[in-house]
Amino acid sequence: MAARCRADFVLPRCRVAVFVDGCFWHGCPVHGPKDFRGPNASLWREKIEINRERDRRNTMAAESEEWTVVRVWECEIRTDVEQAARRVYTACIGQSS
Repeated sequence: MAARCRADFVLPRCRVAVFVDGCFWHGCPVHGPKDFRGPNASLWREKIEINRERDRRNTMAAESEEWTVVRVWECEIRTDVEQAARRVYTACIGQSS
């Protein structure tokens, strides 16, 4: 994977990179902030958009090097860790055939 692309964990044999995205910092559509108030509102909006753009770049960089990327929201792990694990497992199975 690209040097600036740091997955939370990788499964090199399967060429699967897993990113666990925090709901606040990565702008989860369900639990991420919808509206910012106060004197730093624009800074927070910009920070989260920069994070999301970096996530898109990292996904594209990993995929361009033939890695499968699995992105899991923090809330997915909290509500159904088994389903999140199945997504990773399915990505691995898909790569081994």
